[in-house]
Amino acid sequence: MKITFILPKLTRHPTGGGKIVYQYANAMASAGHTVEVLHPETLFLWSLRKNLLLKLLSLAADCARLLRGWLGQSTPIVPWMNIDPAVKISVVPALFSRYIPNADVVVASLWRTAEYVERYPACKGEKFYFIQHHETWSGPERRVNQTLKSRTNKIVISGWLRDLVNDLSGGDAYQVPNPVDHNEFFVTAPIAGRRPVVSMLYSPHAWKGAADGVLALGHAKTQFPDMEAILFGTSPRPDFLPEWIKYVQNPGKRVLREEIYNASSIYLCPSWTEGWGLPALEAMACGCAIVTSDNGGTRDFVVAGENGLVVAPKAPRALSQALMSLLADSGRRMSFAASSVELAKQFTLHASVQKLLRAFENRYSAEVQC
Repeated sequence: MKITFILPKLTRHPTGGGKIVYQYANAMASAGHTVEVLHPETLFLWSLRKNLLLKLLSLAADCARLLRGWLGQSTPIVPWMNIDPAVKISVVPALFSRYIPNADVVVASLWRTAEYVERYPACKGEKFYFIQHHETWSGPERRVNQTLKSRTNKIVISGWLRDLVNDLSGGDAYQVPNPVDHNEFFVTAPIAGRRPVVSMLYSPHAWKGAADGVLALGHAKTQFPDMEAILFGTSPRPDFLPEWIKYVQNPGKRVLREEIYNASSIYLCPSWTEGWGLPALEAMACGCAIVTSDNGGTRDFVVAGENGLVVAPKAPRALSQALMSLLADSGRRMSFAASSVELAKQFTLHASVQKLLRAFENRYSAEVQC
């Protein structure tokens, strides 16, 4: 099968959604499929700007990116991910049909890419929309929802996104849970002997709830002075972070596994909303108990009272109370952590790839000539 994945752009730093797509591309190429991951120089988002001056400046920037694409000035490499040599990584000027290869399957991965894919001729492949979040944080809700209502085949990563697609479109979607790479994330430090360390992903996006998480950590620190915290992310250390909280920017795989997840007894996820919440699942595979907001995505793998505690979103005091209850009860924390490891074992790359391929095969028809 010839498969084209479309990502919104080629990034120098890791993204959760991009990582999943590259993992699938690697696995499918390894299985003998012909796979290309395609990235546009521009998505032409100038019309979303709020005033005429910003629209004009954004349009000029889009045209400059388009020219850069025509001149072939971008190097098609992903520096933060090991890509199978059989996977073709490409950069095109824009997502116009003439730049898209003929294939059996073409997969959009962001609302704006889905707008383009919906209009492609049949020869570009059976159209799929890989939905990893309700992306109203990156575009107007009306347009985002319109892509969810489209006739494109939908693939979602979580139960709440499947319900959302059904509510908006009246149709069903294939559900393919995001996997955790068990060759990358696993227990290396005994669960029983871990110090009271809490880890958390930092993101500047408000909906990631970083401010709530830091407030919760600060309150817990007053009651448990020996508690430590490690935050990590792709952004520079935020100015508002207290000095006692350690911050790691762009941790490598070994650092993330050994010095963050395996060094932690609890992983904190304060997001107001998540498409999935992959770092929490990675932390589970490394032996962490979980404290999370009820953000949607983590519902598929955090079971309240079994491997973690779940509180309402935007509730830093409730997050701190949940943290403190586990810090005060090492037996319960260890029981949750052991359950986390077992639950994480259900989410394998092999199982998710097989589900994704079945979704493609159920809809795929013979290639059509343009």
